[in-house]
Amino acid sequence: MKNPISSARRIAEPIIWFAGLLLIWEILVRWFAVPSFILPAPGAFLTQLVIDHERLALHGLITTKLILYGFVAGAIPGIILAYLIARFRLADQILYPIVVFIQGMPKITLAPLLLVWFGFADFPKILLTALITFFPVLVDSATGFRAIDKRQYYLSRSMGASWWQTFTKFELPSAAPYIFSGFRITAVVAVTVVIVVEWLNSQSGLGYLVLRAMDSSNTPLLFAILMVASMIGVVLSGLVTLVERLLLPWRSV
Repeated sequence: MKNPISSARRIAEPIIWFAGLLLIWEILVRWFAVPSFILPAPGAFLTQLVIDHERLALHGLITTKLILYGFVAGAIPGIILAYLIARFRLADQILYPIVVFIQGMPKITLAPLLLVWFGFADFPKILLTALITFFPVLVDSATGFRAIDKRQYYLSRSMGASWWQTFTKFELPSAAPYIFSGFRITAVVAVTVVIVVEWLNSQSGLGYLVLRAMDSSNTPLLFAILMVASMIGVVLSGLVTLVERLLLPWRSV
């Protein structure tokens, strides 16, 4: 059982360091009289965060919804294809080079093309997020499935287990730590992807707010949006970690 004092200290330490960094930032900006439109003091954008909290929360939820949709749409096919690549030589020889080729394409440059094909609704944003989510999940998941001890398959066959029983009792639990590692990476990257795509053409979301803040040269609002986006990434990463601990309790021992 974990020591609650140790757990509280692990949570408190980064918060204290972050608060200290903001304090130093505040002092230096005021000491050198840096203009707010160049680099606002933390007090300025934290005040902006409080003033615009309703608008930031509304657009933050819209962006979070797109992130989750894109994450799921990319992660599920990534796990399925990773299993096929790891278990079947033909899939590895044919599919994996194709996936690597597609991954080599700069995804952000596809955004204008997706908007032409599918319009300015949410679908192209979700699709692009799914494409960027797909590859890290696939690579980590394939690594996990390939790392399974071969003796587990001998044991499974000797017990007369079906394919589904082998997958759910041996393969998936063994590969799960690698799969969640891919989840943690993509959960943070997906935040940036959705916001960048929202810049192109959107009437809602944090990317839309970024454009409005740039138009009005409202730098404190820009930093407030960055704070919200960072918090979304931290929360999503924390949720992935929490789900991993619930589903894989032996990992948190």
